Amino acid sequence: MKVSVWMSAYNHEKYISQCLDSVLNQKTDFDFDIILGEDCSKDRTREIVTEYKNRYPDKFRLYLPEKNIGMMEMDIATWNLCTGEYIALLNGDDYWTDEYKLQTQADFLDNNPDAVMCYHKARVENETTGYVFDTVYPESGEELTAEYLLLGYNPVMTPTVMIRNILTVPDYYRDLPYGDMPLYLLLSQKGKLKYIDKLMSLYRIHPSGQWQGESVYNNLLKDIKFYEIMNEKLNYKYEDLIDKIFSQRYFDLTIHCININDTDKAKEYYSKLLEKNKNYSQIKKEDSDLLEEILFKKTDKTMHRDFLKREVKWKIN
Repeated sequence: MKVSVWMSAYNHEKYISQCLDSVLNQKTDFDFDIILGEDCSKDRTREIVTEYKNRYPDKFRLYLPEKNIGMMEMDIATWNLCTGEYIALLNGDDYWTDEYKLQTQADFLDNNPDAVMCYHKARVENETTGYVFDTVYPESGEELTAEYLLLGYNPVMTPTVMIRNILTVPDYYRDLPYGDMPLYLLLSQKGKLKYIDKLMSLYRIHPSGQWQGESVYNNLLKDIKFYEIMNEKLNYKYEDLIDKIFSQRYFDLTIHCININDTDKAKEYYSKLLEKNKNYSQIKKEDSDLLEEILFKKTDKTMHRDFLKREVKWKIN
């Protein structure tokens, strides 16, 4: 098999048919299959994917657990079913807009043996705000490095990715809060991650999304857990960069806890901020000092309203 399309779906009744049609409409000179895990949705998602399997029995391989197992366990179970030389990533709420997407990326990997992953431009649609934009990668250029991936946010939209099937999912994968970034980071240690400047996918932002459906506070905690694990598994090779991410996260967590009047927790996060913010590499001294003043000198918070209302910052300097 040349390409396995690696998919998961949960409560995607609204989107899944468009998603699957965009895969089935792909024009290729090679065979591809669809590995799809459906995690006991509360809507008609399982019924719909089963209908597709019945219509295209040779194209689909479904993984249908009897109870909800969660995103990471689903990834592990379905990853092991992917037998293609290449694996294309796709979630059930996104879709491909170019019928030659698979052919384009497979040809690219065929012609670039030093590349272990390629990704491309995507259109991003925010269903809540109606805002639509196309991704751009002016800073990363044609190659995406581990250092660029460690700027505190994920610059790659999942439906744009095709990778070589060269990884074994590590034991610690199930302990991570999300699965795409660790794959990119692990692949970056084995070869080049290269960009194709072509719009071929649509990525949706909606309130029930795995990241968008969580509170900012919980996402900050998940991010810290992720970087703690990856820092160790990458043998602390990028510790200086990851410490900058920790500094920013603990800074934002401290402000959050001050705003909800959880002073003890705020002090705990502030202590961790001081530990990670070496030589004020991420958080400026005046901002760190102001937090200390608010926390330990009982300064009136209303005097620093603008400071405490600042938005969470994901990307590091």
